[in-house]
Amino acid sequence: MPSFLDFRRTVAALVAVAMSAALIAFAFITSDSFKTHFEASARQDLDGASLVVTSGREHLPAQVLDQVRALDGVAAARGTTWDVLDLDLPPQLMSTASSKAILRSVPVLTDFTTLASGKLPTGAGEAAVNTNLAEAHGLGVGDSLRLKNHEGTTVSVQVVGIVSGNKGEDALYATREQLAAMGTDTNYQNLYVTAKPGADVRALRGQVGDVIRATGSTATVSTAEDTIAQNAVKDTAGGSTTSTLINLLAPVCAVVAIIVITTTFTTLVARQTRVIGLLRCVGASRRQTFRAVLRTAALTGVAGSVAGAALGTGIAAAIIHSGIVEGLQGRDLTITPVALGLSVLLGTLVTLVAVLRPARRATRVSALVALTGQVADSSDPRRRRRRMIRVGFLASLVLVAGIAVTFLGVSGKSIVIAAAGGVLVLIGLLGALPLLVIATAALVERLPGAGKRPILQLAARNLARNSTRSASSAASVLVSVVAGSVLFVGILSFNSAWGAYMNNHAPIDVTVEGVTAETDTAALTSNIQHVDGVESAIAIPNLRVTQESAGSESSEFHVLAVDTKAIAPVVRSTAGLEDLNDDTLVVGGIYDIPDGTKVTLTGPGGSVQVTARVREGWGAVITPATAERLAGGKASDSVMWVRTHGDGSSEAPEKAIRQLVRGQGMMVTGRAAAVNLFTKQLNQVAVVVSAVLGLSLIIALSGLANTTDVAVLERTREIGMLRATGTCRSEIRRLITVEGLLTALLAGVLGCLAGAGLGHAGLLAVLGQDASIAPTIPVLPLVGMLVLAAAVGILASLRPAGRASRIPPVQALAQD
Repeated sequence: MPSFLDFRRTVAALVAVAMSAALIAFAFITSDSFKTHFEASARQDLDGASLVVTSGREHLPAQVLDQVRALDGVAAARGTTWDVLDLDLPPQLMSTASSKAILRSVPVLTDFTTLASGKLPTGAGEAAVNTNLAEAHGLGVGDSLRLKNHEGTTVSVQVVGIVSGNKGEDALYATREQLAAMGTDTNYQNLYVTAKPGADVRALRGQVGDVIRATGSTATVSTAEDTIAQNAVKDTAGGSTTSTLINLLAPVCAVVAIIVITTTFTTLVARQTRVIGLLRCVGASRRQTFRAVLRTAALTGVAGSVAGAALGTGIAAAIIHSGIVEGLQGRDLTITPVALGLSVLLGTLVTLVAVLRPARRATRVSALVALTGQVADSSDPRRRRRRMIRVGFLASLVLVAGIAVTFLGVSGKSIVIAAAGGVLVLIGLLGALPLLVIATAALVERLPGAGKRPILQLAARNLARNSTRSASSAASVLVSVVAGSVLFVGILSFNSAWGAYMNNHAPIDVTVEGVTAETDTAALTSNIQHVDGVESAIAIPNLRVTQESAGSESSEFHVLAVDTKAIAPVVRSTAGLEDLNDDTLVVGGIYDIPDGTKVTLTGPGGSVQVTARVREGWGAVITPATAERLAGGKASDSVMWVRTHGDGSSEAPEKAIRQLVRGQGMMVTGRAAAVNLFTKQLNQVAVVVSAVLGLSLIIALSGLANTTDVAVLERTREIGMLRATGTCRSEIRRLITVEGLLTALLAGVLGCLAGAGLGHAGLLAVLGQDASIAPTIPVLPLVGMLVLAAAVGILASLRPAGRASRIPPVQALAQD
């Protein structure tokens, strides 16, 4: 049985398959490249080791390393240590976040752990620190750093190097001898064992395990490959913003592709109804007809998937080599046959799934229908209308159910439930599209002055007359615009909400801690205010008090004396201090003091009973009057709060202040780095969303162009009648273009409205109904998407409109 392959009519399906396969290939290659990146990092950390011994709760005793080295198959072995010591800081800084350091063995330098400056420590009294610790305390090569060991003795080391690595912790590196001299735990946390060439690693693993078990340790022994795989899986689980978004958005392109492929093959089957009927006349069975359509789909799917996989591979290689994807470089690019094979397989499966319904429809074509010249969809109009109403009613029920489920997800703060509701809303809209097309056409006809625009009226009537086909054409654009609107509304609303959240929960741009009672705070404030980029600064008294409350043990902590009016020009927000008065204590949840608890504070000058109010963002806060009663007139330490110019995203003022107070026993922290990191990630998200949205619109454009082209072919007689009655070519072109524009605008408007609502619902489900999360309507992006949708409609209609305008009246009237 011949296939129904027609390149001109299946080109839209080919493009749709290619684009979705390209995105799938890009996702696979990006994921594999991240895996390669993390495996390379883990492999370099092992420094050629064949086995890794990881201690349990108790570290391994020092003699174990010598016992392991004595084994026959061992070429070399090294151990690493781990301990935590307090930094020797002024008392006013001992309660800060960076008051401790993690002490480690000298690291192995790799492509991922590098020297930012200086050298690695090799002798007594030398140490290296990582960039986190160096920035927190303003350390540089040549500076001294003092720590307190477990006996309370102060030890000092000289910083000889700054190491870039181990982000997220304050680390200090020294030789084992120096660590022992500092009084740290020199038992081993890990052992790295290198086997001799030709040695049986599995057998050696058993021997090392016997040595470990003989000590009574619960340490585990793993091969290097197992360790690398475990670390890579753990690191990859966090993923990347780009790869995560690609994995989430790839199904959007797949859905759009399915709609386009289904529409393409439906029109293809409808166009070849007579051919199918003739084949049925000469003995073709339904099964053969079904297989013929599937064969055409399979050829289209394989060809499109191969082309798409090649395109996705090229794009992935270019993007990874450019460094756009965070964390990846050209050396990490990984292209595997499995990834390419899966891309082709999935693309083909998408095609076959999409074509099942058109193939089933082809099997229902009878020989009689074909021989009489009737089209596939020749059922009674009233019956079709009743069926459309039934489907529309069911779709409306699904739409209402989706809205209800979405609200349930918002109230329950479940993004999964809200997303399920969003899917139901989209399904409801797709089901109701034919009725919405008819309603839109009626609305267009009733627009003021529509009677003076015959092309517009005729286009609206044509859409209503072929509402099912118009709905199929609009469906792919609708899905693309809904997905884009949801993400853009969510992103921009989250950006706005994040700014409000940061202002409410971290309202201070820069904090200078460690200002003692002896410090001239007026001079310090003046010096800080003269730093470039600083707008204002204020000194806040900082008292150490003891708190007692019913049902809990007494404890000591620091409280800040805050005058709400005085700090208003300095902080980003005073939210949370509304309840602050002389009889209240504002505390964060971390203090574990229930809201409304009566608390007795005791300071150098006396005791005060206050009522606790749990509010986030300020630590522990009292009024200056309450602080005066607690201090009894004695001078207290302070912290400096600093506001920078603009939105507080510049890190330069923080660095300048850190340099200003260097060597004065003060610590400078700020929020600019966190804000900038979030902004960078948000921009990456926006770029990825825009790219995937553009890709899905290209798929939708090809589908819309195809259905418009087929519609022109099916309306040859109608167009010929229009030409014969005096309609000029330009008017025919305008008619077809206006039809495409109306179809795309309908999908765009519905998509923007639905996407805006679902985007806000998703945001509320993630962040909760916080007062700081105000709804944000990103007008420009939504208008931009509406313009893009309109552009898709116009571009998709250009070629079919040109073909329609070139149909001669005589040729058109002669069409059977």
